[in-house]
Amino acid sequence: MKNISLRAGRFLTLGLVLTGLGLGSCKKDDTTTVYGNWTQDASISAPRSESVSFVINNVAYVGTGRNPAALSTNNVYGDFYALDPSKTGSGWSSVTPMPAAAGVRYGAAAFAINNKGYVCGGYGYVGTSTNITYLSDVWEFDPATSTGSTVGSWRKVANSLPTPLSGAVAGSIGNVGFVGCGFDGTGNTNIFYQFDGTTWRTLTNTYPGQPRSGAMSFVVNNQLYVVGGTNNNVATTDVYAYSTTSGWALKHYLRNVSNSTESYDYSAVSRSLGVGFTVNDKGYIAVGGSTLTTCYEYNYADDTWTLKNPFNGSARNNAVAFGIGNYGYVGLGYTGATRLNDFYRFAPNDAQQ
Repeated sequence: MKNISLRAGRFLTLGLVLTGLGLGSCKKDDTTTVYGNWTQDASISAPRSESVSFVINNVAYVGTGRNPAALSTNNVYGDFYALDPSKTGSGWSSVTPMPAAAGVRYGAAAFAINNKGYVCGGYGYVGTSTNITYLSDVWEFDPATSTGSTVGSWRKVANSLPTPLSGAVAGSIGNVGFVGCGFDGTGNTNIFYQFDGTTWRTLTNTYPGQPRSGAMSFVVNNQLYVVGGTNNNVATTDVYAYSTTSGWALKHYLRNVSNSTESYDYSAVSRSLGVGFTVNDKGYIAVGGSTLTTCYEYNYADDTWTLKNPFNGSARNNAVAFGIGNYGYVGLGYTGATRLNDFYRFAPNDAQQ
């Protein structure tokens, strides 16, 4: 178990007043026990970064991406793998890859609705083309049907994204998927789209944050949270939550704030190219920022961030993450010029072993 003094949290005004009056507890240890147990899990066969993930019926699906940095069709992927944590020791298994017509891609966005997964846009090679391009096409994966001897089948969705997007964020609320922000081929954008399984529509409630790429997202309490990222190489430190009933709401900034009404320091949470995931009713942000291994837990009930034990693998950018049951999973990505294939399982409320 690790004891670390927390710096990302609120400073309670009442506590300061009581201390000033001599009513605070004497010689209280100012360290706080930090929880979260990271254990290495099964690895995927081919190292890669900028992949996508989605979860259907407690089975995770991971695919696409690239390795190494030098681009060619041989180094960009369209294959997919599945992990069923309920099958102890089963590891990752191959499922039907994206079809030849879909080409290969990285930097795509993905979500799951109606027991199907959707891979949207990205940057890659279409069909047999040798010219890499920004993509707007959308492909649907159905794990309930099979293609030959492999699990699952793909079909191209008739309606593409309204604009090409790479490095976007995505998530689903109920039976509606959302994709937004990212790079559209000319610059960063802050447009968001929603998809009901058939049709894409631009959100009528415009995302109020700056254009950005490299942001992170998770869904808790039926709200999609968009966290951090960069715009023109400058960190964006706002956090917005989207509700289908009330639109966008600004949450606490990822910076040091002190004024007449509140005081908190969440600057350590700020990053880009990290991962976001959900376990039960909490959101999590981890890795990213080139050298970060830190992990933070978000509580929507009081809009606070709490430090968890650090990620136990190598620091990395452009990893993937997902939550199943009581665990989160983080893996793949790159550190320096090295692409990675390892995964780690995260138990948020356990002590590090």
